[in-house]
Amino acid sequence: MLLWARTRHLTAHICCIGHAARRASTDTLAGNWPHPVAQSSKLTQLKSTFQAYATSIPPDLLPRNSEGNISAAMKSEVVPSLLAHLQGVEPRTRRASHAMYAWRARLRSPTPTKSGPAYAGTLLCGSSNGGEAGAGERLERLLELSHCEGVIVVVFRWYGGVKLGSDRWKCISTVAKEALEAGGFLARGRDAGEAQEHVRTGPKKRR
Repeated sequence: MLLWARTRHLTAHICCIGHAARRASTDTLAGNWPHPVAQSSKLTQLKSTFQAYATSIPPDLLPRNSEGNISAAMKSEVVPSLLAHLQGVEPRTRRASHAMYAWRARLRSPTPTKSGPAYAGTLLCGSSNGGEAGAGERLERLLELSHCEGVIVVVFRWYGGVKLGSDRWKCISTVAKEALEAGGFLARGRDAGEAQEHVRTGPKKRR
């Protein structure tokens, strides 16, 4: 019975991945990564294929109250761990021509409380172009404009032999937004943006 259940679960997961071209998925990709990983659908443009993944940054992997240490940890430990995880559960990502990413998080409090936020203080961000010049900065800007925090978004591109010019930026942004939306990061970002606007302007007056 247990073997049948595991086989059924594996079959369902494979079917979900096979249908990724038609819809985004919020399934947790099994493996050692501690958070669910949301994936976009595949987007193909002139033989190049794009797909994005978004997940939360594990707070325990980040040092406290040190901008330089956090940036170094993200570059040398956190992001490589995520990429290795994705390559393990999605082997086709190993064959991607480009793997561009961006992350955005706040400095952690030195003494977090049960009621306090996971992050507090200065917002930090970082990115990598992954061989696609300017892509990392654009993903950073997307996270900033979307008020996303505590998140990493990775976009893979499988080059099809035809240069896309500026159209590649639209493809990258489209799949990145879809993965962030599938993971609930855009909704939380909208709530955070509205809260910031409320603090800045005060409550709206009733008429």
